Amino acid sequence: MKPPISSALFVALAAAGIAHAQTPIQQNMSADADARIDISNVKGSITVSGWDEQKIAVTGTLGKGAKGLAIGGDSKHLTVKVEPPQREFFSWSSDTQMGGTTLDIKVPRGAALKIEAVSADVVVSGVAGTSLNVESVSGKLRLDSGAKALEIDSVSGDIDLTAKSDKAHVETVSGNIRARGLGGEVRLETVSGDIDADNSGYRLLDAGSVSGGINLRGAPTADASVAVKTMSGDVHLRLPESVPARLRAKTFSGDIRSDFGKVVEPDHGPGANLDATLGSGTTQVQLETFSGDIEVRKP
Repeated sequence: MKPPISSALFVALAAAGIAHAQTPIQQNMSADADARIDISNVKGSITVSGWDEQKIAVTGTLGKGAKGLAIGGDSKHLTVKVEPPQREFFSWSSDTQMGGTTLDIKVPRGAALKIEAVSADVVVSGVAGTSLNVESVSGKLRLDSGAKALEIDSVSGDIDLTAKSDKAHVETVSGNIRARGLGGEVRLETVSGDIDADNSGYRLLDAGSVSGGINLRGAPTADASVAVKTMSGDVHLRLPESVPARLRAKTFSGDIRSDFGKVVEPDHGPGANLDATLGSGTTQVQLETFSGDIEVRKP
C-alpha cells in the first residue's frame, strides 16, 4: 500500500498545476492614435481601457488548453485573438474543456474597437474612437465609451452602457439593456429582456421588445421621433412637460395611465387609446403594446 500524499506536497502539486494552466501574458505593439483594433476571446474576460500612449499593452493569463495568443497587423489595424485548441475531427470537446483567458488591454483613447466574445465578460472604459462594435453570446457587457457610433449585440448577457454617441444600436435576446447618456439616433431591441434607458438630447429613439418591459426617461430634442412597441411587455415613459410633443398611445388589451390628455376606452371590450398634444407638438411620441400596460408620467 502506497503512503498517502502529505498536505504540504498536495498543495505544492496543486499550485504547480495552476501555474502551468495559467500562462502569463505580457505583450506590447505600436498603434496609431486612431487605430482599428479587433479583439477576440472565446471564454474568460476582456477588459479594455484607453490611455495616452500610441501602443497597445496586453497583459493577463492564458487559459488552460488555449493554443496561444495571436497579435498581428500593423499600427493602423491590429488584431488580438485567443486561439482555441486544435479541434479533433467530429469532436467539440476541445472548446468546452478550454479554460478561461483573462485579457487586460490598454489602447489609444481614439482607437476604434471591434470585440468578439462567446462566454467572456467584456468591460470597456476611456475609449472614444469613431466606433465601438461588441458581439457577445453569454457574457456580461459593461461599456463606458465616447465612441461616435455604437453597435452592441448580445444573446443572453446583460448590457450596461454609458456613452455619448451620435448613433447607437443595442440589441439582445434574453439579456437586459441599461443605457445612459445616449444622444443622436438610438435603437434598443430585446426579446424577453427589459430595457431601462435614461438619455437626453436624442432626435430618434426606437425601442422594442416582445415580452420585456421598457422604462424610458430623459428629454428628446424639440423635433424628435420616439417609437416604442412591445407585445406583452409594459411601457413606462417619463416625459417632461417642456417637451412639445404629440403623444399617441395604443394598447389592444392592456391599460393606459397618463398625466397628459384623456385616455379613451371602448364601451365594450378591452384596450385603450390616448392622443394628446403638448405645446406645438413637434416631437412625435408613439407608444404601442398588444397586451402590456402603458404609463406616461411627468418626471
